Amino acid sequence: MTLKLVLYISKTYTDGSHPVVIRYTLNRIRKSKVIHKCKREEWDFRNHELKGKARNSALINSYLAEEYFKAEADLFRLRKGEIAFDDLFRKKTVMTLDDALAQELERFKAEKKTGAYKRFEGYKEVLKQYFNSDSVDIAAVNIRWFEKLAMFFAQELVVKGKIVKKANSNNVVQVKIKAIRQVIAKYSGVRPSEDIQRFRVRTTRTVKQKLTGEELDRIEALDLVPGSLEDVVRDIFFLQIYLRGARIGSILQAYSNQFDNGRYVAVNGGGKKNVGAKLIPKAQAIVDKYYGKHERLFPIYKWQPDPKASEFENKRRSIKKKEASTAIVNKVLKVLAEKADINKPLSSHIARHTYARMAIDKINNPMITMELLGHSDLKVHQGYLNDIRKDDELDKANDDIFNES
Repeated sequence: MTLKLVLYISKTYTDGSHPVVIRYTLNRIRKSKVIHKCKREEWDFRNHELKGKARNSALINSYLAEEYFKAEADLFRLRKGEIAFDDLFRKKTVMTLDDALAQELERFKAEKKTGAYKRFEGYKEVLKQYFNSDSVDIAAVNIRWFEKLAMFFAQELVVKGKIVKKANSNNVVQVKIKAIRQVIAKYSGVRPSEDIQRFRVRTTRTVKQKLTGEELDRIEALDLVPGSLEDVVRDIFFLQIYLRGARIGSILQAYSNQFDNGRYVAVNGGGKKNVGAKLIPKAQAIVDKYYGKHERLFPIYKWQPDPKASEFENKRRSIKKKEASTAIVNKVLKVLAEKADINKPLSSHIARHTYARMAIDKINNPMITMELLGHSDLKVHQGYLNDIRKDDELDKANDDIFNES
């Protein structure tokens, strides 16, 4: 049996190219397997590869060499009697990345994991449209493919003058790479190579913005129209702080009866540990201002489940509405920051960081602050606190530099 890598010029595609094939010959029986295509003027007939001037020649020649190496391995197995000649040409069932992501979506749907479903639905859509995931055999991906994927996520994509995909930060790229790697490992049945397992994108530490006491005073002192959206959002922000840095989604969806008897009763179920809290006088004053006047305590998140829709679909709609409501709050908070002359990207999550700063100033016990903030892992919590302390140290050092000059 012999092998040969050739450009099969007897067949021509509509674009003028010809198939590049691995030709197998056994007992005068000749069969070919198509592995690529190129035009006649791009092929080096002497060395059986693309000419150096051909586009992406180095990458394509590397791929051709890999395929030829696989064919030699098959030849060795054939001579040992492990496979039959015809087995080399049977069409294998290929699972593409798009197929694997579709199966993950079905799993998330069955398990009613709406948050994960939403993220992976986004991955599937953009990868199929712009990264050919419906033709990627997950059993054949290599480190070069992952490097290309990381570059794809990191770059902005513009089509016909319109941004169709925003550039991701390195931190976000790493999260996506990890997710895709896990999907490929799960559905390919092949253990990822060492270089794929080690592949990382360099990440940076995210600064945890928080407000000082003086900045909080400036927001509190703003003269806002009672009952206006700005007034409501300011109350939501301060209530988050008073309720142990409560997450914005929990506050927006909370009903008035969750604030009875001088205590906030948190509702869990979205994968986050939301904590209840005693209502201090300032928190009680905010609750009394809105209690029983709207469908929920605050009038921003307005949504009810559709009895005709499935539980999963209702959860998806609920999350979408929560995200839209949070966007409204964050947009107004930036207006309030400008009015209060605060040069920080004010958002609802800064309320949580601000409370955390207050907590570690008063309580030097990470076991207690972990419970106060609703963190379930001490290591994660300690890192969270260290980031906040580090940011404060750097801010102070910067102030000292300019105060001395």
